[in-house]
Formats: sequence, C-alpha cells, structure tokens
Amino acid sequence: MERTELTGYMNLRLWVEAEGSDDMDLFVAIQKYDRDGEPVRFLHNVYPFENAPAALGWLRVSHRELDEKTSTFYQPVYKHERILKLKPKEIVPVEIEIWPTSILFKEGERLRLIISGKDILSYPGFAHPETVNRGLHLIHLGGRYDSYLLVPVVP
Repeated sequence: MERTELTGYMNLRLWVEAEGSDDMDLFVAIQKYDRDGEPVRFLHNVYPFENAPAALGWLRVSHRELDEKTSTFYQPVYKHERILKLKPKEIVPVEIEIWPTSILFKEGERLRLIISGKDILSYPGFAHPETVNRGLHLIHLGGRYDSYLLVPVVP
C-alpha cells in the first residue's frame, strides 16, 4: 500500500478566454475522495466550516500580473499594480495560488480539482458576493496550452 502526502502550496496554471466579457473571477478547490468515492471533508482555516474541501484558491484574471521577484514555481505572487483587462478572443495564462494544506492519500483515494465562477464556500464577511463574471468563460488545455496543477508531494 503506497501513501502519498501533499503538504504546502499548490499552483494551478490555466489558459483562459472570455467571450462577452473583459474579465473573470476564478475560484478553485482541491477535494479528497475516499476509496468508496465519498468526499473527505476538512476544517477550513479561515472560514468557520467543518465541511470544507482540502484547499481553496481565487483569482480575478485582470490581476494576473505576477511579481517575478517574489513568485516561486509553487506560489504565485501578484503585483496588483495595474488592471489587465482581456481583449476579445485573447487567450491568457493565469496562475492561481491555492492556499497551503496537508493531505495524506492512501491507495484508492483520489484528488479532485474544482474550477468555478463563484465561491466554493461562502460565509458572511468572507464571501465574494459580486463577481465580474459575464458571458462565456473558456479554459484551454493541451498542445501549446500547458494548463496544470502543481502539487507539493512530500517524499
């Protein structure tokens, strides 16, 4: 029986496009599923939930510009110095920081990535009730679109 531990930050790289909009909000979650296909719930470290995914992340695409000096391959850091709106038919890479977590997987257990246009969890005071999401949002995968989820495997 092989065990796999994931501990630390995760980084989700996507190539995205918006039809009918110049911006988008992306919310992501990492879920663990047990051998029977049932979700394993975690206590969230910010939201007062005991029924949460293992980790969460969020990015407004117009704030995608990275600070190259402080970003690492596993933890993107955003500049927040200018707004980079999307142009029609423009496909751009984004890196979404996923908050640190620690998950132990045993044989038969699985990881699931959720990508959404709204909060995965919401709680008054911590939710994003208004997003910039309009139109159709496309995620490009494969070929020259090297979308991936970087996970921190501990040997």
